[in-house]
Amino acid sequence: MSTGSTRFLFEVEDKEGIIVRLDRRTFDRHLPYRPEIADYVEEAKATIEDPDVILVDDDNCHHYYRIGLGRGKFEKCYVQVLVYYHSRGGRVEGRVATYWLARRIGKGQIKWMRS
Repeated sequence: MSTGSTRFLFEVEDKEGIIVRLDRRTFDRHLPYRPEIADYVEEAKATIEDPDVILVDDDNCHHYYRIGLGRGKFEKCYVQVLVYYHSRGGRVEGRVATYWLARRIGKGQIKWMRS
């Protein structure tokens, strides 16, 4: 699912049908620190839509992981997407805080895992 707005780089539904968006300003702010993410926008969307693992950390941030989407030196890495959920006008929505390519799954409470 894509949004017509230029404010968002993408908009997708997570496993529970909740809309998750990546704000263009957030993406642009993180790009200088993680330039490789520019080539992984579609993979970040796919990770939210169909993750291998979802962890929740102490700040209630949801960490989505998916393996097998990396290329080149990132071939064996997970795409890791951090999403914060909030209620807006009676609806729950998610916002991508950032994403990157991770060598391993971090710590947190397992919310969901592919079996």
